[in-house]
Amino acid sequence: MGRERLIDKSISQADLIRALQAGTITFAQAQQMFSGVIPIGDYKGVAAALDIDKLVNQPLVQAEGLYALDKIDARDILTINFNVPDLIGVTRRARLGPVPAGEVWFINRLVLISPAALTAEAIQVNFRVSPWAIPDLRVGLTADADGRSYWPADQGTVALNTYTVDLPAQGELGAELRLEAGAVITLVATLTGGNATGLLAATLTPFGRKGKVLVA
Repeated sequence: MGRERLIDKSISQADLIRALQAGTITFAQAQQMFSGVIPIGDYKGVAAALDIDKLVNQPLVQAEGLYALDKIDARDILTINFNVPDLIGVTRRARLGPVPAGEVWFINRLVLISPAALTAEAIQVNFRVSPWAIPDLRVGLTADADGRSYWPADQGTVALNTYTVDLPAQGELGAELRLEAGAVITLVATLTGGNATGLLAATLTPFGRKGKVLVA
């Protein structure tokens, strides 16, 4: 005798929703097909499954910021130095991160300093956020490996310049910057105006906290 071939005639929740939306079965019939509770309901007249991600996981993202497991401050400063024989046009980068696995960082303020010139030099600064995998310009085609620059143009003159970016403020992000595992903030500094005649240091100081990961 030949072997019996078992055919799976079970219906998945996705199949069930499609059947409900098509009107080929009723909710009462659907309930008879499964034992226990079926997380399916009526949303604006259309059959819909209960989305556990939206119901549970996403609200937990808001709760992550209530934890402060560590402080991010001047001890985490980034510094880029220029000195003889650096020539005009030299660009250097320094990175904060990456955020370790199991952590989530909330950055609320960044303070960037471009130094005063010794002669004619000007150190221009900017910073990049790695999760922003978008070209710097709206019409750009290629994203930078360190993410999009925060400012459209680098900042800095021959004078001592301090740029304080309060991210939750109106006109900035309007909220803290949430950085998940693997994310990096990069200070970018470029020597302009003239060749280096001595030591010049550009810095970025982050402020914030490390929260508790509730959503993996």
